[in-house]
Amino acid sequence: MRARFPAAVAAALASLIAAACAPGGGDGATLSGAPAGAPAPTVGPPAPALPVNVTTPPGPPVEAPALPLNGCPPPPRPPGQAPPAPPYVPPRLVPESELPAALDPGTWTASLGPLEGKGMWLWKYFQSEGGNADAIVAKAASAGLRQLWVRVGDSRDGFYARDVLDALVPRAHRAGIAVIGWGFPYLHDPVLDAGWSAEVLAWRSPDGHTLDGYSPDIELASEGVAISELRVRVYLGLVRQAAGNRLVVATVYWPNATRWPDRYPYKAIAPYVDAFAPMAYWGCVEPGSLAQQSVERLKTLRPVHPIGTGWDATGEGGRTAAPSAHETNRFLDVSRRGGALGASFWVWHLMGEEQWTALSAFPWRENGGQPPG
Repeated sequence: MRARFPAAVAAALASLIAAACAPGGGDGATLSGAPAGAPAPTVGPPAPALPVNVTTPPGPPVEAPALPLNGCPPPPRPPGQAPPAPPYVPPRLVPESELPAALDPGTWTASLGPLEGKGMWLWKYFQSEGGNADAIVAKAASAGLRQLWVRVGDSRDGFYARDVLDALVPRAHRAGIAVIGWGFPYLHDPVLDAGWSAEVLAWRSPDGHTLDGYSPDIELASEGVAISELRVRVYLGLVRQAAGNRLVVATVYWPNATRWPDRYPYKAIAPYVDAFAPMAYWGCVEPGSLAQQSVERLKTLRPVHPIGTGWDATGEGGRTAAPSAHETNRFLDVSRRGGALGASFWVWHLMGEEQWTALSAFPWRENGGQPPG
């Protein structure tokens, strides 16, 4: 039964967390193919704490790439081509009149260290190095990555990545790499979404490792999401309660003139999270401009870790060439000089070797971007 009052919500959420922590807790779903309060004191070791370092890297700024970028502008849609399939939409929309009041976020202390430096996002896990956790960690370490962002659940399937996390997280932690789970709440039932999100936060591996943080991807109606300030607050209030002092990062749209400051709920999100991860996918726009705008605007609310373009958008009607090494360096450099905690790229299984090489070589820190000795 869906809770309708804050006390009942808190009790239901505590029950979910206890069930997830118990042996055999949860529904047992796993990633068998392409993805269709505070932790207990016995929780095992997290990734090593990373010092937040926002000093400017050596060398002159990376100049803006010449426009237009390769593969731009995108070609027009061929006549008669079918439009994209509509997004998934959950079967029931809970009326806002039936939602509980949003919980007060309260106070907490979370380390921002896992957000520092370079990272990569994993969506279709088994298309990323064949789903081999050792290979993923080895490639991440060789590229000087400090965090991996791994898809763990959504409104349709709940928390489904237990087996993946069991394999990946301990290996990543041994290599000094943080792992942040990310999920896709459609917000048609924010309380239900908070339930599986709490299971994500409660997960721990057989040897006691936990995720270093959780990132809900807060999308718009164009992606099937029922977004409103109330739905966001109800969901994030429960997530914040489940997270305790764990890191919560909101994946959000980059704050362009259409959305910033009041046409997307940045201000409603900010009280519940530790940082923003804006999707600064630059397409045919100069990448530094999106990085700069994202960092400058959002850091007035919370620290920022922007996400850049790491794929060829031909299949979805975008530019017909992948981002170059120059573009990649420009995005990272502007993010870094603007005061971002770190920056990462979407998405592992589609990023080409030229970008991987540029990402690996970029010195987020003065010591070349590698973990401190």
